[in-house]
Amino acid sequence: MRKTKKALAILAIAGMALTMIPFNVFATGTAPTRLAGTTAEQTAVKIADQTGWTGTAILASSASYGMVDALTSGPLASYLKAPILLTGAGKVLDPATKAELVKLAVTKVYVTSGTAVISQAVLDELNDMKITVVPLGGVDRFETSVKIAKEMLDLGAPVTKVAVAYGLLIQDALSIASIASNASEPILLTNKAGLSASAQTFLKTNPSITASDVIGGTGVIYDSVLAQLPTPARHFGITAYDTNEQVIKDFATTLEFEQVYLANGVTGIDALSGAPLAAQTKSAIVLTDGVTFPAAGAFVKGKMSANSVVTALGGEAVVTESQRNLSVGTIDTSAQTAIVGKKIEDMANKYDIPPVLLKAIAWMESGWKQYKLDPTTGLPLTDQPFISNDGGIGIMQISEANYPEYDVAKLKSDLDYNLEAGCQILNNKWRAYPKIGDGNRNVLENWYFAVWGYNAWTEQNNPNYFTGADAYQDKVFGLLGQKYNSAITFAPGATKLSKSLLPPANPPSLSSCWSTPTLVHIGDLAFDPESLITNGDYWYNFHIDLQPRGDYYVQGLGFYITAYNSPLVTVADKTIVSQKILSSYDKLLGEADAFALENINTSYATAAKYYWTVLQGPSIDPKITDRARIGYQSALAQAI
Repeated sequence: MRKTKKALAILAIAGMALTMIPFNVFATGTAPTRLAGTTAEQTAVKIADQTGWTGTAILASSASYGMVDALTSGPLASYLKAPILLTGAGKVLDPATKAELVKLAVTKVYVTSGTAVISQAVLDELNDMKITVVPLGGVDRFETSVKIAKEMLDLGAPVTKVAVAYGLLIQDALSIASIASNASEPILLTNKAGLSASAQTFLKTNPSITASDVIGGTGVIYDSVLAQLPTPARHFGITAYDTNEQVIKDFATTLEFEQVYLANGVTGIDALSGAPLAAQTKSAIVLTDGVTFPAAGAFVKGKMSANSVVTALGGEAVVTESQRNLSVGTIDTSAQTAIVGKKIEDMANKYDIPPVLLKAIAWMESGWKQYKLDPTTGLPLTDQPFISNDGGIGIMQISEANYPEYDVAKLKSDLDYNLEAGCQILNNKWRAYPKIGDGNRNVLENWYFAVWGYNAWTEQNNPNYFTGADAYQDKVFGLLGQKYNSAITFAPGATKLSKSLLPPANPPSLSSCWSTPTLVHIGDLAFDPESLITNGDYWYNFHIDLQPRGDYYVQGLGFYITAYNSPLVTVADKTIVSQKILSSYDKLLGEADAFALENINTSYATAAKYYWTVLQGPSIDPKITDRARIGYQSALAQAI
């Protein structure tokens, strides 16, 4: 098989020479000073055009929680001569990426994530375009890196060395990406204390790999990892950006500095797409945090000639012009804030939480701080996690004592992981605490008790407990309008639920039901019917022994009803979600009937909550509505 491919390659040398000529400015010998689109996907297209490659492509997720799967794809992309293109969340291939696939006559795409990140609908769309899909996504980023490395060997890449980077921070892998891509050096991701089992097996079964480059200091990769590697050499600095500088210094003899690339190391997405392009000219990718002077700037500038060109990957929102010039500019923390805000939006939409709400909670919890701030510059110290006096960790202030199921090291070091944990906790509070309205997740008032519970389900957060200050959840709702969306006009100092309706001291009963407070305020949830239905299905099918199954049907209904009520829902999707709502109603009424038969006051209260939930949702079947009304009246009378 490989001999045949080799023969075909020899016959196609002239054609390859032509396809390697870039489409635009590089062809004339003048490199652009910036490659940027209005979205990450469009920026990747600009970069792809510069490579001049056709026929094959890598497809990665542009969402912050998905792009980590593609961190190690640069070397494979370079070996295949395949640009890295991007697509967002949802079930439609990004239009700019789709157009580029057509333009480049792509017939094979390597996909770096599983269908939980890049949906099956997108893969089906690729198949409809007569494109062969090669899946490379593993169960996590560590396994994905091994699968990519294996693919390189299976394709015949001359691999004798690997790079190893910490898997929970993106900068170190990006620092070595263009260098490893030029050297056909796969990048393996590791935990702090040891390689994954699949990575260890990979190295043992490939004795031709005789050396390794370890990127990062002992703060991110312990010496115990080096003992598992062939002839390891460590490259590191104090911070991730210092490590970027040290990597460039250590490999300077293999680099050329007529062309240099600069990318944002916080978002990382543009550097990921740019690695194969940089490898073409043996160029380094200098990383910046989007705010300060790049740590590697002085060294790189000293290596450049008068004709050298620095190309920024991404717009000025992520790489300023002064940074592109490798000169010291004014520190602007607003750029860093914008990057964190985008990460919050991506994660909120993944979990179908209005981003404006998650932004407000994150601000209340930490002021959007994942790390301690430098007292001089106000910039994050990425080696020093922000931990409050009560033990709350990172941007969402997640306590190890309260949530031992989460990985403490990741909570401290990984902003995305911390945000994701916060979303999961908030969704569980939505499920467990009193029900408001029909459960539409884009109605901000419906989140009142979930936000209360996120801080603490105690009397201290009951507005009646305070005499002159807002409760936690009321402060959060106040922030929605004051800080994030002027159209959301919650009156300062006013509770979202009338104090007269709330108990005088303790929190309300968990089985209580509440009408949505008026006036209703609609959030900024990005409508994605596939996400809403998928998340609804997850809770519909969820089960834990000895816990009321009905609570999970209630949770699932919230997602289904949000999709059903959206003005953007298609007729086809509304038909699908209507059937899911009816099925949930039937299951929930069955749970309510069972509780009512227990003839216990608390069981009647739970039954009433379930009947009431059905009555709040869309009335799709009159018989079900009548059954719920009769059950609610009976259970309520017994509970009282």
